[in-house]
Amino acid sequence: MARARWIRRRAAWAVLGLPLGWGALNGCGARSGLLDWTRGDGSEAPIPCVADPDCPQDLCLPMHCIDGICQPGDPVVCEDGDPCTIGVCISPTGECAFYPAAFDQDEDGFPGPRPGFAPGAPGSCGDDCDDTSPDAYPGGIETCDGVDNDCNGIIDDGARYVPSNMDPILVSNPDLGEATPGGFVYNRTLYGVSYAAGELSSRNYFKGLTPLGETAVGENPITNVGNDAFSGPLVWTGAIFATAWEDRRSSDYEIWFNRLDAQGNKLGPDVRVSFADDFSLHPSLVWTGGEFLVVWDDRRDENFRVYGQRLSYDANLMNREVALTELDWNAEAPQLARGETRLGLSFKMDGASGMQVGFRTLSPDLTEPSPLLVLSSSGAVGATMVWSGDRYIVAWHRREAGTPRPPGDAIWGAAVSESGEILVPERRLTFGDSFARSKSLLPLGDRLLLVWAGAGPDGAYSLYSKLLTADLEELTPRERITDDPGETTGPMTAFGPEGDVGLLFMDRRTLRWHVYFTRLVCETTQM
Repeated sequence: MARARWIRRRAAWAVLGLPLGWGALNGCGARSGLLDWTRGDGSEAPIPCVADPDCPQDLCLPMHCIDGICQPGDPVVCEDGDPCTIGVCISPTGECAFYPAAFDQDEDGFPGPRPGFAPGAPGSCGDDCDDTSPDAYPGGIETCDGVDNDCNGIIDDGARYVPSNMDPILVSNPDLGEATPGGFVYNRTLYGVSYAAGELSSRNYFKGLTPLGETAVGENPITNVGNDAFSGPLVWTGAIFATAWEDRRSSDYEIWFNRLDAQGNKLGPDVRVSFADDFSLHPSLVWTGGEFLVVWDDRRDENFRVYGQRLSYDANLMNREVALTELDWNAEAPQLARGETRLGLSFKMDGASGMQVGFRTLSPDLTEPSPLLVLSSSGAVGATMVWSGDRYIVAWHRREAGTPRPPGDAIWGAAVSESGEILVPERRLTFGDSFARSKSLLPLGDRLLLVWAGAGPDGAYSLYSKLLTADLEELTPRERITDDPGETTGPMTAFGPEGDVGLLFMDRRTLRWHVYFTRLVCETTQM
């Protein structure tokens, strides 16, 4: 779509009184199939009737009395003939509202593609390869900045990332108690961090860091519910942050969601995402370019199972929770990644030979699951996943047999195509550690950066990094990042400015767990 046409479209939305960041009327998603023909209390018990007027009336979803029971008729379908808009029927009036199928969140004049489409593909309505950054668009000039400036599918062409040798900076506030990180992302101005801290009970906080790791925004509570709340993933859309987490304000742990402005202030009330009779844990969050997707595991069906939920840009639930794994897989700890046209979902499962990493792909609306792939041999735990270039990369470590069950001595990985074909079967990625655990992947298109915690003969963990090819072969030797007698683990990476890679991690150098920041720097020497 040409830049001028996109600007005119944005101007038209403004004339109509629609927010430029979101083309729908507030509340458009408030009734998006969640209630259907349920009673007013949300239950699904049949509603008896004699005639149509006895049934709940909603012009978006007509109800009819059939055989003494209220049953739904055909819902109103809103169409305007423009594939780049989405129509929504507004309950209960039956009026249609239309909002854009693709967004220009970073306001660079190039919208990203709508969910399920590759940038620039027919029907995509957008050709921006990275709508979270105004420095990425077709025809941009490539620089060392952690961005695919020219949209050729490769980030920082030919560059590598080496330790900055800076002294790590304490991020979490010691006065709040021990802390663990949840999410980490750069918004072109500051690094956003979510972390949980507390003594008798835990709270979830947002903090903003400058590119050098200094405090830009002090601790901003995300939760204050009087019960344990743990931090979760953090994403940046190009205009706002969003986060999902678990807390037990409703007696058991459930998944919650909210959006934050560029300074970490909440944009509305917390939205409950899961509704289970048992614990719901381990959320993973993705922004598709048009919607937020949250997946998690819970035990409402006795075994662990992965569920998912869609949320609109303005934080309305868009469907009922949907089961994404089969009951007998006993699947938990899901990771969700957005590919070009589909989603990748990895999870820990009880396989034929014990704990294994399972994988499947999904359509952007969490339907059309592909067959199960088992990526690992036995003992696999702690999987993480990214989309890089033309494939999903999944990495994990192992737990050895016996009691106790220490980590194995390596990080392992596999690569899968968007169509669900294993491109690289299980492969060892690291060497030289007595134990290896917790890892982070940063995708570069034709290669990727791996950061992990490795232990020496004394059992003390430090962080290491290396570059891998798309086929998971070693491209650079491992480099040590941290060197402290205290245990160091839990790395999280995010592209920062001028080619920096921000690195968040946990450390016990003070004999208590706290969150620290350091960085890697970009070297442009061709490899």
